[in-house]
Amino acid sequence: MRTYSIASKFIARRIAPLAVVSLGLFACGNSPPAQSAKDVDNAPQQAPVIAPAPPPPASLSGDVQADAKRNKFDDEQAKVVLQRAATNAHTCVEVVDKDQPHGEGTVTVTFSGKGKTTNASIAAPFDGTPMGQCVTRAFVNMIVPPFEGPDVDLTYQVNLKPESKGAKKDSAKPKK
Repeated sequence: MRTYSIASKFIARRIAPLAVVSLGLFACGNSPPAQSAKDVDNAPQQAPVIAPAPPPPASLSGDVQADAKRNKFDDEQAKVVLQRAATNAHTCVEVVDKDQPHGEGTVTVTFSGKGKTTNASIAAPFDGTPMGQCVTRAFVNMIVPPFEGPDVDLTYQVNLKPESKGAKKDSAKPKK
């Protein structure tokens, strides 16, 4: 069993609480003195001053290429939707009578600035025929991104030849 001197016990009891209080005050930092209720009532009310955020730098203000592209007609997207429409138009071969004209056809499509097709027409010998009407329906209501400027007319070649039923190739490998 250890024995402590009376002096060390006295110092430990007096200094330890003082050290704890000092560390607590030091941890709180330099806080402004508390205002009394009287000072709070008499103090003028001030709105907090909030500065507007600075604009982002030009390098972060958006995709410059996308902004420039937004105003131009997107040829690549138009090719994609024309190809889809041509694939759909090829099904017209199976729908119309066999006595209708078949072969390659030229379709002219008009895109408006809103990004939608406004007109589609097909050249002779398909114009005015059920085959031509079926094909032009496939090229109506196509959508591309909106653009600025005049309407854009594009022509596209469409395959309207009947496929022979025996021409399909089997992709499976033969068994040995």
